Amino acid sequence: MLFNSYIFILFFLPLCVAMYFFLYHLRMGKAARLWLLGMSLWFYGYFNPSYVLIICGSIAVNFIISQFLLRQRRLGRRRTAAAGMAAGVCLNIALLFYFKYFDFFLENINAVFHTDFALRNIVLPLGISFFTFQQISYVVDSYRGETAGYSLLDYAVFVSFFPQLVAGPIVLHDELIPQLREEERHRPDAEYLARGLYLFAAGLFKKVIVADTLGNLVALGFGGLEILTTIDVLLVIFAFALQLYFDFSGYSDMAVGIASMFHIALPMNFNSPYKARSILEFWDRWHMTLTRFLRRYIYFPLGGSRKGRLRTYGNILIVFLVSGFWHGANWTFVVWGALHGAALCVHKMFVRTDRKGSAARNILYAAATDIFVCLCWIFFRAD
Repeated sequence: MLFNSYIFILFFLPLCVAMYFFLYHLRMGKAARLWLLGMSLWFYGYFNPSYVLIICGSIAVNFIISQFLLRQRRLGRRRTAAAGMAAGVCLNIALLFYFKYFDFFLENINAVFHTDFALRNIVLPLGISFFTFQQISYVVDSYRGETAGYSLLDYAVFVSFFPQLVAGPIVLHDELIPQLREEERHRPDAEYLARGLYLFAAGLFKKVIVADTLGNLVALGFGGLEILTTIDVLLVIFAFALQLYFDFSGYSDMAVGIASMFHIALPMNFNSPYKARSILEFWDRWHMTLTRFLRRYIYFPLGGSRKGRLRTYGNILIVFLVSGFWHGANWTFVVWGALHGAALCVHKMFVRTDRKGSAARNILYAAATDIFVCLCWIFFRAD
């Protein structure tokens, strides 16, 4: 189901919000959360009911793993817990690999070794990249002992909460589950409702009016490269940079707005990224919840910047290669991630981030950053 569809705006969303608060009004808190879970699963499986089996199975397995990790921690079995955490993370990665990358892997095997393995043409479940990362964060935090006291229903609602299920933001358990339990959030709030309606309307405008219109131009440009002039190419590159921003930030705004209607605050995902004056600042402003996940669950466990410069640069490159591959099963995404990783390494080597520049210098830095980002978007969009 799409946020900009009539059935969602005129039927699904008002029904879901109204019944959710009505059940809480009747002091039926568990029924309200079950209602939210059921509606989220309906939203997810609207186009393909088989998706529901996948996400429900994933939720059940990850919750069992998290309970196992908490128990091993209570018993002081740190090595068993560490092995269980590693197994849980690998299991999630394996699920993502099968659905998103298995055919890509076979294609490359066939190309390199001249084999003829048949592709499976696996249908990619919606949002699997997002809820897989979300569940990996939960498994790791369970190993750290940070998820004690959560029920299966709490966890299921956390993973399947429909505003952020398909395209983020990537929410952590301590951001959502405690809000579901707060008594004052079980009543509708006029301020949250107004904020939610505003953000949803703004995001809808970004997505439908701006991004989709620019998308038509971008599709024409990439579909007819042989007839484009240099100016045409530059316009198409610039148009795609804007399309991607307005599409993704618009969806994120709608997600945050919908959650606000439930009296729930989700983290914002974008903060004017094209105003960034460096590639480091760009990633502090663009898809901020993904940046946070990569930093907290990959960069820091690898050692971050604590083990010397060379190790730091290697960790940065690993993180951005993972980011690139996470975005799509194509070598173009790997190249895109490698370019950003290399740029961030160069920034770490030569640029002082604590120095305040003049207005002219800041404009120059912002322009240089945007040019680099826009050129990298070519790899992101190209076939």
